[in-house]
Amino acid sequence: MIQLKEIDKFIESRFQRIFILKGIHLQINQGEFITLMGPSGVGKSTLLNIIGLLDEEYEGAYFFDGTAIASMRDKQRTALHKSEFGYIFQAYHLIDELTVYENIETPLLYRNVSSSERKGIVAGLLDRFNMVAKKDLFPEQLSGGQQQLVGVARAIAGKPRVLLADEPTGNLHSAQAREIMEVFRELNQEGTTIIQATHARENADYGNRLIEMLDGKIAHDIKL
Repeated sequence: MIQLKEIDKFIESRFQRIFILKGIHLQINQGEFITLMGPSGVGKSTLLNIIGLLDEEYEGAYFFDGTAIASMRDKQRTALHKSEFGYIFQAYHLIDELTVYENIETPLLYRNVSSSERKGIVAGLLDRFNMVAKKDLFPEQLSGGQQQLVGVARAIAGKPRVLLADEPTGNLHSAQAREIMEVFRELNQEGTTIIQATHARENADYGNRLIEMLDGKIAHDIKL
């Protein structure tokens, strides 16, 4: 599904290249649940951004379903980014001026989903995450765990094949974190490919593959 070959990401300083990622080889198959772990600054978030087509400034080759990303036109890459990937961030990134309902609906508007279909999808997600009573609230009126649940609902509204999560439980207490991880497990069992970056070793136990990173490289790739 996703194949990375010799991916390098670096910053040109005055005297040398400072590598953020170095020589990354990675094969990701449909339906895997992968955890990226390692100390802060090892490149976990950068690797997620490259996989999710949020960062195109790198060297090496990236293939999605056998097609080289570098060979795609901008419009094709944008379409792939919108149709195949969902994103969950530690800082939630909800839109403060929109209600819970409107935040979840946003990616469906970008995809030109019809009004009736949008209503059905959002209603289903609100029910799934027990947020029906909060659909008209704004993000500032929610707890951190509730905001992250809205972020998860928004990320999966368009049924992405790949869900990318960057420290998805970093700001949550243990019960909220378990709730988020149980949702991830359900999504993975339904066929969604999940790649999460986390410091929490217990989160990795929900997945089936652990990739430990060190100094911008893959140090260990372990089947769980």
